[in-house]
Amino acid sequence: MEGLRRTFGMGEPIRRGMELKMAGAGEWRPLCLGGGSAGVHGDVLAGRDCEIGWEDVFTGGEMREVPDFHTEMEARFRMNW
Repeated sequence: MEGLRRTFGMGEPIRRGMELKMAGAGEWRPLCLGGGSAGVHGDVLAGRDCEIGWEDVFTGGEMREVPDFHTEMEARFRMNW
């Protein structure tokens, strides 16, 4: 961000920060579809779109039991009375 500030001024890092925040808040996928926020949008904004790291492949939850889609959606929208 410091390099962006020096090159483009204060507007660029502020804009990127706001876009990263919006991309992180609006991005959600159920665990049965790959889970979490596998942030393609965040990776593009951070400049990590052309690289694959160890944590991109192995997220640590491979052995965990994944809840079904309906249970997860009911919990997300607070419908689990």
